[in-house]
Amino acid sequence: MLKNFSNNILGILICLIVAVTAIFISLYSPVPVMLACLLMGMALNFMSKASLTKDGVQYTSRSILRIGVALIGARIMISDFTALGAPIITLVILTTIAIIIFGVLLARVIGADKEQGLLIAGATAICGGSAALAIAASMPNSKDLEKNTLIAVIGVTAIGTIAMILYPLIIAILGFNDYEAGILIGGAIHDVAQVVGAGYSVSTDAGDNAVIIKLIRVSMLVPIVFVLTFMFGRSGKQSEEKPPLVPLFIVGFIILAALNSFHLIPAEITGILKNASKYMLMMAIVAVGMKTSFKEVMSLGWKPVALIVINTAIIFGIYLIVITLVV
Repeated sequence: MLKNFSNNILGILICLIVAVTAIFISLYSPVPVMLACLLMGMALNFMSKASLTKDGVQYTSRSILRIGVALIGARIMISDFTALGAPIITLVILTTIAIIIFGVLLARVIGADKEQGLLIAGATAICGGSAALAIAASMPNSKDLEKNTLIAVIGVTAIGTIAMILYPLIIAILGFNDYEAGILIGGAIHDVAQVVGAGYSVSTDAGDNAVIIKLIRVSMLVPIVFVLTFMFGRSGKQSEEKPPLVPLFIVGFIILAALNSFHLIPAEITGILKNASKYMLMMAIVAVGMKTSFKEVMSLGWKPVALIVINTAIIFGIYLIVITLVV
């Protein structure tokens, strides 16, 4: 127990040190702080495998990330969700469903494993590796389920990391405003951490908007896993580590947003929560970078890579067309 605690602390502290270093780099260079966090983390990939730090890196990339996202609620109001309007919210929901259906059909067309197709489609459409794990928990156990789940998590995380770097550059070239940038990033990037990194590298407003859009996608995990569980029956994989249908960080985000909407959080506390969220999110991006291994992606084979790339391109294209022609 003490050893595990010590391992967590060491990995967390290293992520914090790298994040603070990234802040200084961004102050004296044109590199956005989130991008600096990611690139420095990737340069320290070995930290995610070293016995003394891997537990802390894992904890930072998941638990601290979720706490940081929940704390964003302290500067968000419920009116920010309603301000999106019914058309945008409907777009997010329908696109999420469409990508899952398309991804499953695409897997059949190219002859990929059906399990693999569903896991990759769900991870791409909803919230990256977390969605793949939740969907896997609802599926019947098979000899390839763990392998297919790992492929989905590794591949979608890697492609999402590339998107996190490229999309802000594309947004700058196209001249999108913060509102448009938030819709594109929140709608088209896979993992919550990657949305945070890309969104806040554009601006605070773009980041806040991206997180709101992303949380709508994440909330889709509840009905989709429910439907899959019903389709597959209760013979699915019954794991003690089965993720909850409603992630606690979403609950925390909503509670803080509700309190902030009614001005129930003192301004001093709001400032503290904002700064805490900022540092936690930077630490999480460092940890995500440390866990990114493109060498592992190269060993996946062409079919899963094709599924991930095509799904990613389709969802990006949908949002780009809508923003260009409608928003």
